[in-house]
Amino acid sequence: MRTILSTLGMCAALVMCVVSGAMNYLFLSSLGKTALEGQVLGAASAAADILKDLMPFFIAWSWQARRFVAALAGSLAFAFFAAFSFFSALGFAADNRGALVEGREALTATYKSVQAEQAALEARLTALPPHRPAPVVREDLESHKQNRRWSATKDCTDATEAESRAYCARYFKLRAELAAGTEVESLTGKIAALKSEASRLRDAGAGQVTDPQVSLLSRIFGQASEPVRLALTIAIALLVEIGASLGLFLASGHGVAKPTSAPPASIPQTGSVEDFCLEALMPAKSGAVSVEDLFAAYRDWCREREFGALNAAQFKATFTGLAASIGIPEEAGGFRGIAVAGPAGDERMAA
Repeated sequence: MRTILSTLGMCAALVMCVVSGAMNYLFLSSLGKTALEGQVLGAASAAADILKDLMPFFIAWSWQARRFVAALAGSLAFAFFAAFSFFSALGFAADNRGALVEGREALTATYKSVQAEQAALEARLTALPPHRPAPVVREDLESHKQNRRWSATKDCTDATEAESRAYCARYFKLRAELAAGTEVESLTGKIAALKSEASRLRDAGAGQVTDPQVSLLSRIFGQASEPVRLALTIAIALLVEIGASLGLFLASGHGVAKPTSAPPASIPQTGSVEDFCLEALMPAKSGAVSVEDLFAAYRDWCREREFGALNAAQFKATFTGLAASIGIPEEAGGFRGIAVAGPAGDERMAA
């Protein structure tokens, strides 16, 4: 399970690293005066972001190797790269959120302008006098021109008699009615186009809240929109940069201390009874030593040399075997012909 979770964590961290590098590249490349300069700045920013992602590994390895100067230098470099990457990500997030809000505000402004123009056209349409449809009026005008008074009045430019003036007045009234009908056709077409444009703008988000997340959080916390928008922008940059900076290091298991097995306790060497006999005993024709005194001398000899000592039963069995093999006579409670060497034991043994 730990392997699966670690693999998933590393995949997510790699995605964060790619996102962070892309944000840094896009933001820095937008600052170049030319396309080539933008690419150079973007490449430098992406390379610094990669170093930032790998720097925790280098710091940990230097610390484990007790290269503390290198670890300190790496920590300073990591802090600089992380700060640089954070500010780049912050600029990228602010630029994108600002462009989104400005775009929605522009849509809303255009929508309001379209609505105002539509209202003005509808007011003009309402103000027009009653009239018949324009095609009907045109036909009426054409039939009106077939009257003999049309030519007699020179197309109603020279009406002198009363009947002629009444005829021409009817003609001009028809022309006014035709103008109103034509205006209606024009206004109706423009209003239909504006309604279609308003519908398109509404579908694109016009007339709605420009930043719903900011608006909701502002109402929840009772804050103005700008501080909330700034906090959200910073949170986005931190989300990406913390995930990219430390996610890969932590997911790979470097954040978990590996249990170290305790070194095996050193077991003292057991003092050899044969070595004790060679170093601490000497021949004595009239001498005799009890088993208890031999064991006490053996323990002192082991303590001086920091050896582990046999217990009394083991010592007696081992010493008895050695005595029998080299001809040391045993008597009740001890052995004859030997003595424990004192401070001058080496000299007596040499003699």
